[in-house]
Amino acid sequence: MFNLLVSGHGEWWETPPYTMTIDRFKEYSGVEAEEIDLARPETLRRLEDLPALLMYEVGAGGPHARVVRHGRIRNIVRRARELAFTFEPDVEHAYLDRAEVLRVAEQLGIEQFEQHRTHWAIKDGDIPAELIATGTAERAQRTVTVVAAEYVEARREGRRREADELAEELQNFPPTLDKALSLVPVRILQQPTPELYPILGIEPRTPEGRNAVVAVVARDNDGQNLPADWSYSLAWFLDLYGSATEAVRLHGALAECAAHMIALGAGDGQAAAPVEDIGYTLWRCSRSPKLVGDLRREIAVLTDRLVRRQDAQGFWNEARDGATRPAVRATALATVALQRLGDDRYHDAIRQAVSWLITQVVPDVGALPRDVGEAASDVIATTLAMEAIRRSDLVDDVPHVLAAGDAWLVSGQTVLGGWQAEPWTEDFVAAMVLEYLARQNEMLPQVDGFLLMARDFFRKAEELRLEGGANNRRLAAIATVHAVEMFLYGLFERREDLALSAFRENGTETLGPREALGALQAALQRIGVLQAPQRLSYRDPLSALVGRRDGIIHRAHEISEAELGDGMKHARRFIEKYARSLLDLNLLQ
Repeated sequence: MFNLLVSGHGEWWETPPYTMTIDRFKEYSGVEAEEIDLARPETLRRLEDLPALLMYEVGAGGPHARVVRHGRIRNIVRRARELAFTFEPDVEHAYLDRAEVLRVAEQLGIEQFEQHRTHWAIKDGDIPAELIATGTAERAQRTVTVVAAEYVEARREGRRREADELAEELQNFPPTLDKALSLVPVRILQQPTPELYPILGIEPRTPEGRNAVVAVVARDNDGQNLPADWSYSLAWFLDLYGSATEAVRLHGALAECAAHMIALGAGDGQAAAPVEDIGYTLWRCSRSPKLVGDLRREIAVLTDRLVRRQDAQGFWNEARDGATRPAVRATALATVALQRLGDDRYHDAIRQAVSWLITQVVPDVGALPRDVGEAASDVIATTLAMEAIRRSDLVDDVPHVLAAGDAWLVSGQTVLGGWQAEPWTEDFVAAMVLEYLARQNEMLPQVDGFLLMARDFFRKAEELRLEGGANNRRLAAIATVHAVEMFLYGLFERREDLALSAFRENGTETLGPREALGALQAALQRIGVLQAPQRLSYRDPLSALVGRRDGIIHRAHEISEAELGDGMKHARRFIEKYARSLLDLNLLQ
C-alpha cells in the first residue's frame, strides 16, 4: 500500500504542519484500506509505515504545483474534523515530476477525476521503483526552458488540460529570448510556418528537414488560411529544404512571385505601388539566393524604382489616409533590402537612411513607430531598423540605441513568446524578430574591407553567370576566385589566433589564393580545428577553379557552364562554412 494525498491549494505542501479533513479521508482508496479506521486510532499508525506521495490537483496554481513529494507520513493526530501530520521526505528521491507520476496513473490506481479533487487515498500495490528512480534529492528548478518543453509535449500529445495549466505557468516567467525560442516548436505544431524551421536549427537534407518539407507541403496542399505572400515563403523554403520531388511546386511559387513583382513595378505616378509593398517584396526576395537569381530582372526594376523615390533626407514617404508623410517601417524595409541586395552603389543612400532611422527612435522607449507622428511603437519597424543599424557603418557609434531597441523587442513578446504587428501573422512576425535577435552577430556591417569585397565579388559573379555568354562566364570565374581570396584575407585579419597575414614578408605582395588556402589549412591543424592529415574542406575544387582562372587570364581559355557552376557551388559552400564556424558571420546573406 501507499498514501496519496492531493491538495487543491497550490502552496499547501510547502510549509508544515499539514492537515486533511476527515470527510475526504480514504476517498478513492483500495480494498487494503478497509483495515484503516478512524474509530481505531491505533490503525492510523500503519499509515506511517507506508510510502506517501503529496501532490497538487491538476489545475492548481503556485510555483511548485507540478512537484510531487515522496517520503513518509509521520505523527498523525486527529483534531476534531481534521487529521494533522508531518512529512519526512525520502533522502535520495524526495521530489518527483507530476507528469511522470500521471504517466503511470493507471498502474498507481489514480483515477482521472481524483486528479482534480483534494483527498487522502490509501492505494493498493506499490509505487513502481522506476518512478521513484526519477526523483531527486533537491527540488528541480522549474526554468522556462523546462516548462516550455513540457508545454510543447503536452500540446503534441493532445493533453489539453495539462497544456492549459502549463500555459498558465509560462505566464509567470518574464519575457526573455530563451522563452520565445523555447516556444517555437509549439508554434510549428500549431501551424507549419516555413520561416520558423531554421530558427530551431533544423538542417536541410536531414530526417528533421524532410519532416519539415512534408508539413509545409501539406499546408500548401490544404490551401486554407495561407497568407497573401505565401508564394515567397514557399519558394524560399523549398529552395532551402526541398528536393527534386518539389521542383514543380517550387517553379510554381517562383512564377507567382514573378507575377506579383511585375505588377508592383507596372504603375507610375499616382498608380505607383506603395513604398512599403516594394520594400517588403525586395526584403522577402533578399532572404533567398534562388529568388535573387531567378527574379533578378524583376528585382532590378523594383530596386531602381525604390532608389529613385528616396527623399534627399534619407527616408521614404508613404501616402496614407490622404496625406503623405515619412514612413518609418517602409524606410526600414527598403534599407535592409538594399543592404542585402545591393552593392557599394547604394552606400550613400543606405547611410542616409540609417542616419534618419536613428533619429526616429523614441527616447526612453527604444522603439520606432510605423510612421512619423504616430504614438504607438511598431515591432516590424523596430526590428528592421535595428538590423539596418547593425549592417551599417554606424553600428559602433550607437550601441545604446541597439541595446534599448533589443530590450524593447524582448519585453514586447506575448505571454507565449510571440509578437504581433498588422497585417502580418503572429508566427511570421515571431520568426522575423527571433531571426534578428538570435542571429544579429552574423550580420556583416557595411564597412569597407576584405570581407565586404568578398561578398560583392561573389554577388557580381552570380550576376555575370546568370547573364550568360562565354565572356561573362570568364568574368564570373575570375570574380569567384577573387571572392574566395578576399574572404581568406579578411579571415586572416579578424582571427589573430591563426597568426596569418594576407601579405608576404615584403609587406606589399599578397599570398594568392592557393597559398592562402594552404596557410589556412596549416593554421587550423595547428590550433586543433583540423586534425592532421585532415584537409581543408573544398580545397581541391577551389584550387582547380584557380587553375581555370589562370587559364582564362593568361591563355584566354573558356570555362563551360557546368565547370563554372561547380566552381561557384564549392566557393559558396567554402565561404559559408568557414564564415560561420570561424567568424560567426553569414557573409553571403
